[in-house]
Amino acid sequence: MALSHLQEIRSELFDTIEGLSDQQLNEIPAFGGWSIAQVLFHVHQVEMYFITLAQQALEGASEAVKDIDLSKVPDRTVKAKSPIDPPTEPKSREELVSRLNHSRGKVIAFLNGTDPAVLSEKSAKHPVFGRLNLKQTIEFIGGHEKRHIGQIEEIRKNLIAI
Repeated sequence: MALSHLQEIRSELFDTIEGLSDQQLNEIPAFGGWSIAQVLFHVHQVEMYFITLAQQALEGASEAVKDIDLSKVPDRTVKAKSPIDPPTEPKSREELVSRLNHSRGKVIAFLNGTDPAVLSEKSAKHPVFGRLNLKQTIEFIGGHEKRHIGQIEEIRKNLIAI
């Protein structure tokens, strides 16, 4: 997944929260689940988790693995329980955007500082999919974000205040 594609996904994510107040971002949906702020914090947490795994994998012995099908990652009809839950304390838009920019900066630095060929030669252990090569680890970050864009859109439709 090219860096430009990851940046398009991030732009789409930011578009989904355009015009929302901090109160709306932190409102728990009537149908339950996470607030938009919690979803955004979770996206940041997962991005940090996987970029840290990728960085550690670069330092370890080479272990190439074949690509697997990640096409279902953005599909919200395929349910998944997150191993990383966000905190419940309210967060401001400013803090959330800052955190997301920070984690994306880590991804950009990683990609800019890594030979693309190495991304297929090294792998990291994903908690659901097993070993993913680093190219697919980065692809997962984008697919995971797309999944949560759908979740945010669903929450927005159900917010009473909008």
